[in-house]
Amino acid sequence: TICEYERVKEGFPEFKATMESLRRELLLKAANDWDPLTYGGMAPKSGQFGECPIMPELFFGQPAAQLVTWNQWLTATGHQTLLYGNGTGNTIPEDYKIGLAGIAFLDKAIRVSEIRLQIGDKKLGRINVEEAMVYNKPVIVFENGFICDEEEGFDLYAYVRTRGPQRIKLLGPQLNRVPNKLQVSNTGAALS
Repeated sequence: TICEYERVKEGFPEFKATMESLRRELLLKAANDWDPLTYGGMAPKSGQFGECPIMPELFFGQPAAQLVTWNQWLTATGHQTLLYGNGTGNTIPEDYKIGLAGIAFLDKAIRVSEIRLQIGDKKLGRINVEEAMVYNKPVIVFENGFICDEEEGFDLYAYVRTRGPQRIKLLGPQLNRVPNKLQVSNTGAALS
């Protein structure tokens, strides 16, 4: 579904159910994989894993640098990779799990006409985003979310029509196995 970012809740009420289901599935997976750690919410303590929105520091963007914000500068046109995991082989780094519910374009000027997504061995077909160009800050909401596991490949490809700035944000929850790896007190710090 494509809708405006500010109107996701009112225009697509199923998004809440999608997010809750995705979050439950992600928490269950983390509890099983990271046992004996327990869920610590937004302020985890020792022996707990934490939760936050998806952070850009887990990804490389254009021009092939680790992101510290969702802002990128598209330097070329044509088919290219827009976002990819910053771990070895374009993977999500160890100790992080992501629940991907959607992708938001936070600019009035949308510089891409289609996207493709690959998470591990799952490939999503091309999604034409030209319809999104009539919306203010469009968001593509997935009917069913995707779990991006630690050390699993992540690539977001796009056909870029024009060069320039573009803010592309991933929507959903992120779980963090090691609370003090998150660097929440140091904005823009590299995650290691």
